Amino acid sequence: MTVASRLTSRSDSDDEPVEQTETVSETADDRSVTDTPTFRLGRILFGGVLAFNAIDNLRNLEERIGYAEFKGAPEPDRTVPAASVGLLLGGLGVVLWKLPAAAALGIAGFLAGTTPVMHDFWNQDDPEDRQQEQIQFLKNTALFGAALAFARVARRSE
Repeated sequence: MTVASRLTSRSDSDDEPVEQTETVSETADDRSVTDTPTFRLGRILFGGVLAFNAIDNLRNLEERIGYAEFKGAPEPDRTVPAASVGLLLGGLGVVLWKLPAAAALGIAGFLAGTTPVMHDFWNQDDPEDRQQEQIQFLKNTALFGAALAFARVARRSE
C-alpha cells in the first residue's frame, strides 16, 4: 500500500506555486503481512502448539474427561472430545492458513468456553492450586487475544 502526498512550494524564478507529488511506501516490499516469514512463523507456533495440545487431549481422553468431570464441566463424555477435535481443526487451519478466520474463531470459541470452567482460580482454596489455575487462566486469556487478532488479520487478507 502506498501513500501519496502533495507538496506545494514556491519556485525560485517566479512566485508561482509548483505542485509536486511524493510517493511513500508503507512497507519495504509492499507484501501483505500474511506473506511475511515472521507472520508464517507466528501462525505455525500458535496453531501448532494448540494442535499439539488437542492431539494430547485426544490421546489421553479418559484422563481429560475425568478432569472435566471433576471441574463440573457439562457432559464431559461428549464435550471434551468435541472441543478437542475443534481445537485440532482450528490449530491446523491457522498453521495451514486454510479458512483462517473460521479456524481462529474456532480456537477463540474453545478458549472462551473452556477457560473459565477448567481454570476457575477464584474457586480454589489452596494458594498453590489458585496460583496454578490463575497462570493457566491468564495464559489462555492471552491465547484468546491472539486468536481474535489472527481472525481479524484473516478477514482483512481475504
